[in-house]
Amino acid sequence: MASLGTDVVDTADLIAAFSPMEAGPGTSFAKRLRLVHPQLGASSIRTAAILVALTWLPLFTFSWMEGLAFGRVKIPFCYDIAAHVRFLFAVPVLVLAEIPIGRRLREVAGLLLTSGLVRTEDVGKLQSIFVESLRLRDSRIVEIFIVIAVYVSSYTTIFEASYQSGNTWFRPTPQVGLTPVGYWYALVAVPVFQFLIFRWIYRMAVWSKCLLGISRLDLRLMPTHPDHAGGLGFLSQSLPPFGLILFALSSVVSGAIASRILFEGGRFQEFQWSYLVLFILFVIIFAGPMLIFTPKLLALQARGLEEYRALATQYAQSFHQKWVERSDERQELLGTSDIAPLGDLETSYEMVKKMRFVPIELGDFIAMVVPGLLPAIPLLLTVVPPSVIVKTLLKLVTVAA
Repeated sequence: MASLGTDVVDTADLIAAFSPMEAGPGTSFAKRLRLVHPQLGASSIRTAAILVALTWLPLFTFSWMEGLAFGRVKIPFCYDIAAHVRFLFAVPVLVLAEIPIGRRLREVAGLLLTSGLVRTEDVGKLQSIFVESLRLRDSRIVEIFIVIAVYVSSYTTIFEASYQSGNTWFRPTPQVGLTPVGYWYALVAVPVFQFLIFRWIYRMAVWSKCLLGISRLDLRLMPTHPDHAGGLGFLSQSLPPFGLILFALSSVVSGAIASRILFEGGRFQEFQWSYLVLFILFVIIFAGPMLIFTPKLLALQARGLEEYRALATQYAQSFHQKWVERSDERQELLGTSDIAPLGDLETSYEMVKKMRFVPIELGDFIAMVVPGLLPAIPLLLTVVPPSVIVKTLLKLVTVAA
């Protein structure tokens, strides 16, 4: 992929080099360790396979050597649904999701330029916004901060969580130090998984800053645009690929809940609100950046209503004066073209009133959310009849289509 620098002025190069969701924190370190193949990129299948081998495979090997793979504790490694979902599924998905998401964001960037929304004199400013986004993406300071945050979070998760105080494959005895498999879990596997999550959160912060810069440009927005978002409706196309991330994160949460139900006698009702809060938080992280354009769209609607109200009033007065008040000079009304603009003005005014405050299409939003809800279905089956779940999903799919 082309490298975006200050010398990039060609529109095609600008679009091709825009990749805020690829590379970023951890990429340079992974290249030094040869975990990333330069020709394949950071989001290759090879990279995902290496991370699985670095996390899940040693855990299985150590737990098997220590006799913790199938027995000795309440939750042996091979029976721990959460561990398998986290390291065999979520880790590779969090890596490979960069491919479709990065491609979609480049398409959105291309539409931003080809749609004519950006004025010619502002193309340079847009280029600077893209360059700054990639500079922030590759920040070494942020990379160090994320590593520190990851190990602080891992320490809290492994050593201080009361429900993990013993009788598990990574800590078989309470109040006793970790075994080799426990140390690998605490110092390598969990940090790798959490680093990928923190990296996605940071990428969304970079994307948000990019959108904020774009929202501050003098865009050619139209209150009567058919997309009901002033011409920004295409931004909604960036949402569906993030459903992969929601699917992975929701799977992890659902796997953890499933382990609690299977091994500790829990019920889904005990965790449903925790799951819901986490899911809403995930949705806010990945769809929330679209709210950046809300103030601009509200101002556009207010200005549009004022302009079209004044235009409609002026035309209606002229029409009334010509066709109603001047009865002595009244012309033949049949066949006149003066009536059609009245209907056009009404249509335009109603379009302005129907403007959305967020550039999100309902279908795109549902396409992002539904994959995130799928992992919870096995849990819901314990409390909700399957027919109800199927009907609900079909309704969502129908709306999205």
